[in-house]
Amino acid sequence: MKTIYIPKGETIRYESLATEHLVVHGCLQVSCGITAKTITGYGTVHAGTVNADVIRVDDMDAGSIVCKRLLAKRVQSPEVFASESAAVSCFLSAAYVETGKLTVTLSEIDTVNAAEIVNLAPKKRTLFGTLLASAFRSIWTVLTVPGQKELKAMADVDDNVREDVVEPVQEEKQESVAAQAVPCATENTAEPEPVDEELNRIVGIFKLAREQGYTLKLIPGTPEENAPVFDFEHERILRNAA
Repeated sequence: MKTIYIPKGETIRYESLATEHLVVHGCLQVSCGITAKTITGYGTVHAGTVNADVIRVDDMDAGSIVCKRLLAKRVQSPEVFASESAAVSCFLSAAYVETGKLTVTLSEIDTVNAAEIVNLAPKKRTLFGTLLASAFRSIWTVLTVPGQKELKAMADVDDNVREDVVEPVQEEKQESVAAQAVPCATENTAEPEPVDEELNRIVGIFKLAREQGYTLKLIPGTPEENAPVFDFEHERILRNAA
């Protein structure tokens, strides 16, 4: 069935109901659950569970309501899940409500999980008038409430402070790296120590004598002209008579 119509003044009972479009101007009572794309009308719906895309009725009493958009005068349900919005012009009674935007006048709710909540003054309104009042209230709040501007200004100040703090920290890191690099560059450019040619000559003579089986003896105070001389041709040491 595509469309089910409940005329005004009649009460219709079902055990469960599944349809595309449900129009209720009278009273509909469903023991288990209702599944439909749209539920509209000026009547009353009593059901165990209601699952629909769009709900727009005067009175809704259910054990659980799951929909995209809910618009009603009176709603009573332990759980209400409206992914986009829920607007109740007279009274909303629920233990838990989760929605994107909630618009209510009088309500009795234990827990609310909503991105935006609009509380309207109790006043006789049509369902369409409730939607208009909610939209105007949202626009007026954004334009006039100073808290929104202060929060935005504080957020801008926090961003500027973070940028000011980050820049000195980066400069300090760069200076620290440069300071550590300077000693390394100085060490790398240091001049090598001069070579002691005399020491190398003595060490070479000592090694050569040791390889030939001789021991080099240094006599302190010996004049240079009386110092022993090594004969490389005959591989012997020539000693001058003292």
